[in-house]
Amino acid sequence: MLPISRILVPVDFSDRCLGMMPYVKAVAEAYRAEVTLVHIVNPFYGIPPTALSGPALIHVSQGILAEKVKELEGFAVSELAGLKVERSVYEGDTVSQIVEFTRVERIGLIAMPTHGYGVLRRFLIDSVTSHVLHDVSCPVLTGVHIEERPTPRSVSFTNLLCAVDLGQQSQETLEWATRFAADVHARLGIVHVIPVMKDRAALLLSPEVEAEMRGKVQTEIGKLQTAAGAESATVYIETGEAAKTVAAVAKAAGADLLIIGRGIVLEEETGRLRTNAYAIIRQSPCPVISI
Repeated sequence: MLPISRILVPVDFSDRCLGMMPYVKAVAEAYRAEVTLVHIVNPFYGIPPTALSGPALIHVSQGILAEKVKELEGFAVSELAGLKVERSVYEGDTVSQIVEFTRVERIGLIAMPTHGYGVLRRFLIDSVTSHVLHDVSCPVLTGVHIEERPTPRSVSFTNLLCAVDLGQQSQETLEWATRFAADVHARLGIVHVIPVMKDRAALLLSPEVEAEMRGKVQTEIGKLQTAAGAESATVYIETGEAAKTVAAVAKAAGADLLIIGRGIVLEEETGRLRTNAYAIIRQSPCPVISI
């Protein structure tokens, strides 16, 4: 099984955060993992009345910390019933605290919602989530699709989709997805998007070129499947814009979890997956685990 013995959930008390709990519970039950809920209170800087010196750091009062401890104790109690749950409140910078906690406590998975901003949710990721995705090395479970006011539900992972760009991280990503699928007894699909060439408003890719590229992609994916032990996975090879097409395949395939790799940012014109990792997370119709 994958080494997921501890799951870290940064809590901001939002409805979207509460909406992540069924997914957290599903993973925790599959791996018999401990869930750690953490709320981080940020200190702030104030301007002295004399204005003769620079801003001064003002620490959070003990009263406010006590209130947050009490609020956290009552958060997601029923949603996480039956699990071993730890709850902690810290003062400090949110991202730094999450990164350090993950490193010191050997967290196997971070789960956090990706807050949208109204109609712009397809174009924005909140800064905390984007920084966590960039700074931590462990897998991160996100859920842009979660509605503001989630309804109670149970979650099970039965149909997984792994997106690969055929870059250096693809084998690692597919191996992780294969092991996760085996651990939760789910079906696994693999999707690769062949980028199109842009010529003004037209998207040009001749049938001959597309057929040749598909053949090469099929061969490379076959090698990845053999190396990862994923020979039985269903393969989808599509042409288009990476993020939009991956999201469309996930929706059409009825995927309840999308698994992608994240890493070095590549040039946009290559159309490769890592360049589009944030866009895929934003547009996915289901939760995403980023490796």
